[in-house]
Amino acid sequence: MDNPIRIEFVRVAMRDGVELLAKITRPDVAGRFPGIMEYNPYRRLRKPLPDSHDEYPPAVPYLAERGYAVVQFDVRGTANSGGFTTQIYSPEERQDAFEMVEWIAAQPWCSGDVGMIGKSYSAVVQWQVAVQDPPALKAIIVRSANDDVYTEWVYPGGCLRPYMFDTYSPLMNAYNLAPPDPDVVGDEWESLWAEHLEKNGPWGIGYLSNPLQGPYWHDQSLAADYRRVRCAVYVIGGWSDCYATALLRAYAQLDCPKKALVGPWSHYYAEEAHAVPGPRIDTRPLYQRWFDFWLKGIDNGVMDEPPVTLFVRDFQPPAVRMPLTEPGRWRNEHEWPIARSQATEFFPSVDGQLAEQPSPDPGHLSLEHRPGSGLSSGIHWGGGILPWGMPVDQRLDDAHSLLFTTSPLAGDLEITGDPVAVLFVSSTAEVAYFRVRLIDVAPDGTSKLVRYGGLNATHRDSHSDPRPLVPGTVYEINVPLKTVSYVFPAGHRLLVAISTADFQNAWPTGKSGTHTIHLGGETPSKITLPVVPDPSAPAPAPEFVELPPADPEALMAPPVYEVIEDQAAGTARVRLGIDSQDGNDTLSLQSTFTVSNREPANAVLDARAVYTVRRDGLEVVVRADESTTSDSECFRHEVSVEITRDGEPAWEKNWTVSVPRQWS
Repeated sequence: MDNPIRIEFVRVAMRDGVELLAKITRPDVAGRFPGIMEYNPYRRLRKPLPDSHDEYPPAVPYLAERGYAVVQFDVRGTANSGGFTTQIYSPEERQDAFEMVEWIAAQPWCSGDVGMIGKSYSAVVQWQVAVQDPPALKAIIVRSANDDVYTEWVYPGGCLRPYMFDTYSPLMNAYNLAPPDPDVVGDEWESLWAEHLEKNGPWGIGYLSNPLQGPYWHDQSLAADYRRVRCAVYVIGGWSDCYATALLRAYAQLDCPKKALVGPWSHYYAEEAHAVPGPRIDTRPLYQRWFDFWLKGIDNGVMDEPPVTLFVRDFQPPAVRMPLTEPGRWRNEHEWPIARSQATEFFPSVDGQLAEQPSPDPGHLSLEHRPGSGLSSGIHWGGGILPWGMPVDQRLDDAHSLLFTTSPLAGDLEITGDPVAVLFVSSTAEVAYFRVRLIDVAPDGTSKLVRYGGLNATHRDSHSDPRPLVPGTVYEINVPLKTVSYVFPAGHRLLVAISTADFQNAWPTGKSGTHTIHLGGETPSKITLPVVPDPSAPAPAPEFVELPPADPEALMAPPVYEVIEDQAAGTARVRLGIDSQDGNDTLSLQSTFTVSNREPANAVLDARAVYTVRRDGLEVVVRADESTTSDSECFRHEVSVEITRDGEPAWEKNWTVSVPRQWS
């Protein structure tokens, strides 16, 4: 029988006296239980409503009822914890997490063994704790995390990601300067808030001030040395999320007990009511089996099963809203990368063909740099306006892309693994960006984006030491595409599209110019796809607790999502907006990002987050405004935060930073 649970809030002192607010959900019976730790800065630790389980993550009460003590805490300087914060994943925060593992292990209700669980921020920080190797940490479940904060989150391909400033930075300014929850903190809330207001600073300053790979990013990232992780690791992700690539790469590099599961999902736990796309499964029993084995010593056979489970996707026409379910099938694999994978090369040619043999004759095709390319791309990040903003029919961008297509396929073609494009390129500019899209073209012409990748060619050798292009010189560059598991149906065609920008996902490079792809002869540009035949001895099929498709009524209301090309002004613009409510608190996010096709260096991103906290007799409104701009010389970031309390002005502050533009 499941245990009854109890919930309590405690303050835990760190080495410097700062107290972190922790919420403990554990069995309400005598005994000692393994601990499970989860933390983030997202203001989720609240008193549960009457007759309701506080189910975020959804596994918290589930695990507590089954004999685990779940400890969640707010990052220092955020929400209900003391101290202050001026950057994401600070050294102080990472040290706090190590100390919290040891604190949990030493509690009288804990068995001494600790695990971690969490998604997104709460997943990335698991790597940051695991590499410190606290003795009590035995197993983690990493759901949707990057392995390199620079390349997989803030500067993919060496270009700033607009998401950092259209959504995340203003959101965290509003959150981190809002008051603690009086219902949780009690009378201390005003003194804690005063410390946050005095010392907290915008995280966006750190993003913009560190445009190159270096110690700032290495210290936050697993990829600096995967061998540091010694505990058992279960990575779980979704193809519709943006982290499947990083999770499977980490899985392949880790030298520790490990498993991997990648489903069709986006940035949701698969058991959440609004998790799309399906098929939905209940992953909570998987968590329990993992922790039962590693934290309780129950020999349940979890490590005897195939270590890798994938959802292999099938074609479905593109739509701006994520579907409730996707076609495809589950399959177990014995390893990753898949041993039977066959690296298959396709070579673009000057006549627009994509063939399995390169042309013996050299040729080239050119494009003018167009910063507004990417109208059809959608926004590839896990959060914010999802489940909207998906890629639509890719033909919208054909006019400003180089296109290379196979003949119709004679049979189904599965690719599962890591595609990579090797391009021979040159430019009349010193800076150039190359974006590669792998597209499934149906017989009726519908073009579905399957996977993509992009690279600022000045980062061709290093993200820490970019080197300008010498105009007219031909360079060989590698452009990795996102990891994939997808079946191109018989009768469809593979299409590779190359363009010079993806403005919704990569801040455009700032130099006008003509970019050239060299083909055939001694410069055989190509894309290599991991073609996977059916296994000769298939692993047993996975068994899951299946759940019904997401309830459409539970999905997020339609947001503002406008992508506009202004022919008269020569600009492209994306406008985002969403309003949401969480209990008595409300959040509004609005942004507009505008790039110029005539002046590539000039781009403007204006964003606003308005967060309102309502408690008995209290209303606090935090309005965080940001302007992030670029020109030929620099990036500039301006932040203004204004706070009202019960309708009266209570606090305001401004920040500004300007950073030289470094070959971007």
